[in-house]
Amino acid sequence: MTAYVFDTEPLIAYFYDERGAQEVTERLQAIANNEASGTISHATAVEVIYKIARLETGDPNHVAPGDAEFAVGERDLRILRGYGLTVETPSWSAVARIKGAGGISLGDSYAAALALEEDATLVVGADPEFADVSAAIDVYHIRDASV
Repeated sequence: MTAYVFDTEPLIAYFYDERGAQEVTERLQAIANNEASGTISHATAVEVIYKIARLETGDPNHVAPGDAEFAVGERDLRILRGYGLTVETPSWSAVARIKGAGGISLGDSYAAALALEEDATLVVGADPEFADVSAAIDVYHIRDASV
């Protein structure tokens, strides 16, 4: 069975119907139909909630989200779990080794470590950081930066 680990960017693309959203929808439907499995790291779950909350303010760079905006982010996380995505925590050792090699954020290190531990395809956006991951991880980009 195909296994997917999702980074934050493709999930935001899904919820806001951005470029690449159809790619995410297809994978979420495969998970819902038990044709694939899907997980996100607990760090990705946190990012989904707070990034959606910030976007819901309408001015994410200048307006702090309130309870109503955080409720939207939490609802969206429940939607993902409704497809069958689970929230998992990779080992601190795997995260540290990926982060320690450099070139990748801490949140992305959690997603990459989880993909490594679960032998899953890591679903990402256009983020070029994943090209620098030292571990052997299958990375699937829902979009590229040039478009």
